[in-house]
Amino acid sequence: MNTYEISLIVPVHNSSNFVEKIFKNISTQTFTNFEVIIVDDHSQDNTTKALKEKFENKNFEYQILLSNGNGVSAARNTGIENSQGKYIAFIDDDDELSEDYLQMLYNTAKKDKAEVVLGSYIEIFNHKKVPKIFKENITYNNLEIRKKIIPQTIFPINNEEEVWLPVWRSLILKDVISYNNIKFDEKISQAEDFIFMLEILFKTKKISLISEKPIYFYNRRSTSSMNRYIIDDLSNQIYFHKVFVRILQENKLFEDVKYRYLSNRLRMYSTVMSNAVRAPEKRQILDEMRETQNTLRNDIYLKKVSFKNLDNPIAVKFLMILLKHNHINVLYTIYSYKEQKRLRKFG
Repeated sequence: MNTYEISLIVPVHNSSNFVEKIFKNISTQTFTNFEVIIVDDHSQDNTTKALKEKFENKNFEYQILLSNGNGVSAARNTGIENSQGKYIAFIDDDDELSEDYLQMLYNTAKKDKAEVVLGSYIEIFNHKKVPKIFKENITYNNLEIRKKIIPQTIFPINNEEEVWLPVWRSLILKDVISYNNIKFDEKISQAEDFIFMLEILFKTKKISLISEKPIYFYNRRSTSSMNRYIIDDLSNQIYFHKVFVRILQENKLFEDVKYRYLSNRLRMYSTVMSNAVRAPEKRQILDEMRETQNTLRNDIYLKKVSFKNLDNPIAVKFLMILLKHNHINVLYTIYSYKEQKRLRKFG
């Protein structure tokens, strides 16, 4: 039996600077039938102490748990395992919510009898706000999810609306998670929520998208995991794609979305090159680029495919052709410039 309508899961790690924001996000919600599960991912600062002091006079039910593992995936799994809500929602510690965040997600789920609801959001970086708003309020059944939503999440083509899959801005019926034994893969350190949500979508009977207004405000910082140097990024990305392919094949969709997937896979190599130039020493950067080159040359999925037939931008295809043909020094210059420009963008 569900004790609450919603369990709101908040992973934290060295988040003492965000305690005020976390409390404000939660305490101002117009929806009231929810519990809060804060999961501390082994913080080395006084995050837990600060949270307990701030929440002393709270007007909502909450608990603070220690993660069973390391990383945000383990923290979210711990939150799910200890949740008592009918629905699961997630927020990150440094982002912001509208006061009707939970109310809008919940109302839509009830109105549409949807198992999953996605809200629109605003991406914030370097004092700029970029709306990511769905074109319309719409509901899709499972067949439509397979034919439209999932392909667009893999790789949008022909000016399709891109559907990004973070778990924040989402409401998920817990039964979908529990009955299908879906968990965050704790071996994946980047885009772990994409894989989780992809599995959710395959098992979902109905999904609704909210277009009225943004209800989540995503703060994209230059110091975030998406912008800092990641050790062993190539091997991590290869593992991610191994899981990615397995899910598509198990659900008998791989052949239908093959070229979208291959376009995504080619983009992955460009992402790895961007990460490489964040390494502290030039020698390390060049070594990582050469390793990426060897992996691309021997990639069984891309080896027999002409890059020109994929849906990537021309610039990405050109850079990957340069990589295959050993223009490492040229690529070092290009990707170094690209990263400097990108970090200036995010401030």
